[in-house]
Amino acid sequence: MEETITQGFLPPVMADLLIFVSLAMNVILMIVVAYGILTRNQDGRFQKLEDKIKKVADDLKTLENKVREIKPQKIVDTLPEIQAFGINKNEPRPTAEENNSALWKKFIESYNHIAASMLVPGQLKACQKFVEDNGLRMLQYAGMMNFIPALDVEESNFWLWKMSPDTNLYAVVPNPMKPCTEELYERGGLKIVFAMDYKDGIYKKYIVDTPAIFTIDSSNQWKLKDPGVVDLARK
Repeated sequence: MEETITQGFLPPVMADLLIFVSLAMNVILMIVVAYGILTRNQDGRFQKLEDKIKKVADDLKTLENKVREIKPQKIVDTLPEIQAFGINKNEPRPTAEENNSALWKKFIESYNHIAASMLVPGQLKACQKFVEDNGLRMLQYAGMMNFIPALDVEESNFWLWKMSPDTNLYAVVPNPMKPCTEELYERGGLKIVFAMDYKDGIYKKYIVDTPAIFTIDSSNQWKLKDPGVVDLARK
C-alpha cells in the first residue's frame, strides 16, 4: 500500500507528547485553582502560583493548537486490493446460469438417455428405479400456476431433482412415460413450464435441452423460477 505523508517540523511522537503535557497542565491548574479558592484567605502565595500556572497553561494551549495544525497526517493514495485465495481475477467468471448448468448437466444426460428408450419393454420399472436412485420428487399441474405432489410415477407430470443439498432449487423435467398431447400441452402444464415446439398430434419423445427451475417456499408451495427448453420427437 502506497502512502504520502504531509511533513511537519515535529515528529509524530513528540507532537503527541506535547499535546499530552498541555492536557496534564490544565488538570493541574484546575486542582490548584480549586485548592486556592479554599485556602486563599489563609495564604496569598497561592494567587501568585495560580497566575504562573495559568500563564504556562495558556502558552501550552497556544503550542498545542499549532501542533495540531502541523501534526503529520497519512493520506492513503491506494487501498490494498483483496483477492480471495485461489481465484484469478483475470479469468472470466461463470454466470449464474452456467453455475446451475454445471449442477444439472449430468442429471439431464441421464434423463435424456432413459427418455429415449420409452418404447423398450420394462419402461415403468426403469423409470421407477431412475426416480428412486436420483431421489426425485413428482408433481402434477392443478391449474392457475399451482403444482401439487404426485404419488405415482406413471401418473405424475413432472419430475424434480434437487440441484444441491444446500439449495431449494430443483431441475424439472417432463415425465417421459406420458407422450406430449394437446391435452397435456395446453392443460397439463407443459406449455407453462417448458418452451417446446409443439404443433399438433402426439409426440412420444422428450429431449431436454435445459430443465425448468423450480423453487419451494417455507409453506411448501412450488414456484416456477425459470422455464426450461424441450425438443419433441414423434418417434
